[in-house]
Amino acid sequence: MDRIKRDTLLGFVFFGTLGFLLWATVNLTDLSLSNQIVVYFPQAGSCNVGTNVMVLGKKVGKVGAIDIDYERVDTPVRMELLLGELIPLKGGHLIEVRDDGVLGGKQIYIDPGHGELIATDVDLFGRVAGSAFEKLGDIADGKGAVGQGLDQALSEIRDFFQNMNDPETSIGRIATRRELYDSVLGASNNLNRILEAVINAEGAIGTLIMNKQTAEDATALLANLKGVSESLLSTDNPLGVLLNDKDAARDLQGILDNVDHLIADARKGKGILGQILQNDKMAQAFNETVDNLNLLLRKVNDPDAGALGALTSNPVIAKDLAATIANLRHTTEQLTQMKGLLGALINDENLAIRFRRILTQVSRAIEDAREAAPISNFIQVLLGTM
Repeated sequence: MDRIKRDTLLGFVFFGTLGFLLWATVNLTDLSLSNQIVVYFPQAGSCNVGTNVMVLGKKVGKVGAIDIDYERVDTPVRMELLLGELIPLKGGHLIEVRDDGVLGGKQIYIDPGHGELIATDVDLFGRVAGSAFEKLGDIADGKGAVGQGLDQALSEIRDFFQNMNDPETSIGRIATRRELYDSVLGASNNLNRILEAVINAEGAIGTLIMNKQTAEDATALLANLKGVSESLLSTDNPLGVLLNDKDAARDLQGILDNVDHLIADARKGKGILGQILQNDKMAQAFNETVDNLNLLLRKVNDPDAGALGALTSNPVIAKDLAATIANLRHTTEQLTQMKGLLGALINDENLAIRFRRILTQVSRAIEDAREAAPISNFIQVLLGTM
């Protein structure tokens, strides 16, 4: 029994070791990299056989072989890339030799792209990205966008300092000539004095900036201007209606058009205004009317020229008229204050009711007397005959 267990355990160990060796052979060698592509580069970029191939940051294979075809001019380096999976390369794809890290090393970076799938029988081309030290060297040599920009900036700085030493330039004159320096210094001192005056609330600008009351007035003015502008933008006032209401604008335009027509008609002698302006007889009659009106106004101001003149210009009549108006005022006050019989009749409701009853009774008595008059006359005639 022990022998069987020992042989069984020995068999498990043997076959397990054989399976591990098989797995290691497949995964640690090129047997698992069943797909391959050929890419042409302008140079190898320090890549070696075994350099990792990365697809969007994922390791999918390695470089299987590197050959140089000297007959090709632009892309003589031929690399065979062994891949563990098929990569669907599309339009706009990227195959590039890059640094594997800051400390060194290389990798083949592949971006499949986002366009349409490309044919499998076309030649693939890659490029080599410079290392960080090479990029720094390009910047120092003035190559590339950053290097060219830095070289241009250094050239401009050099030109600036050269201009500072050249007395024929503006900055050079200020830097090398004393009188221009004195002018700039004087302007700076004047500016300082102006700022001090503003801080000390001196002058109109200083008062406007530093005086609290002036600031409040300016704020109120701006608020009023804001209110006016807001009112102009609304249709709650006549001017705002004229500015914002299309119907009102059309009405105003119509009025102006009508005024234009009236003026045109007046110029042509049409209508009363046109007759006055163009017709000599009408103009003479209008002048006579104006003269008569002036004569009437003069007589109004003359106390000896009729009743209207006496009424408007005679002081005695004016005094009497004022007394009459005063009496009328006194009378109306008496009537409203229930003084006198009329005031009581007008304001006392009970008295008015009783007065109305008395008038009703008197009216009825008169009507009864009228009805009894024939009988009394007959009796008088009868008694007289007897």
